[in-house]
Amino acid sequence: MDQKLLEEYQAVMDQNPFAVMLGIEFLEIEKGIARARVKKKRQLENIYGDLHGGCLYTVADNLAGIAAGSYGFYVTTVSGSIQYLKAARDTDYIICEAKVLKAGKTISAVHVEITDERGLLLNTAEFTFFNLKEKAGGRYGQRRI
Repeated sequence: MDQKLLEEYQAVMDQNPFAVMLGIEFLEIEKGIARARVKKKRQLENIYGDLHGGCLYTVADNLAGIAAGSYGFYVTTVSGSIQYLKAARDTDYIICEAKVLKAGKTISAVHVEITDERGLLLNTAEFTFFNLKEKAGGRYGQRRI
């Protein structure tokens, strides 16, 4: 795990009240990859006792943004879609993994998979991010004068 990226994104996550309420717990952060888990709790369930689709989408969007931003840019979501393949039930945790498919100068594409704690695929998602501006010492920072 990249300790510098972990500290950077943990600080960002700690300032996001909605993410704190969800209880996103990082498992791995590397350039282009972000993995985390979320404990299934009553406040995040729908009327059927499954994790709410909005919760799943939010976790996927957050992790995809972290993976996209790991290349040294501040990013914002341009578009996202999620495929709800199986209900998130009968599990204590969901595991979310985001992998950058393309890290561009302006646009990045990220694929996300959400599984239960046994590895059963629950959701897939695709996100596109726009690079707002480069972070200090970011991906292209070494070329600047």
